[in-house]
Amino acid sequence: MPEESTPGRLGMEARSVKFPDGSSGIILVKAGTPQDEADLIAAQVWTQRLESDAPADAPAD
Repeated sequence: MPEESTPGRLGMEARSVKFPDGSSGIILVKAGTPQDEADLIAAQVWTQRLESDAPADAPAD
């Protein structure tokens, strides 16, 4: 994957990000979004995904 942001949909950029578990992925963000903000968005999505995948009867932390 190129080091630079990649054009995506109009006004969007594809960004390579690191998730809290150390894995990496690609997300679309608004063009011009700083990399640290893109990483924060990725972390929020990762957390929401974990919460939505948790069994309904699992104890909450």
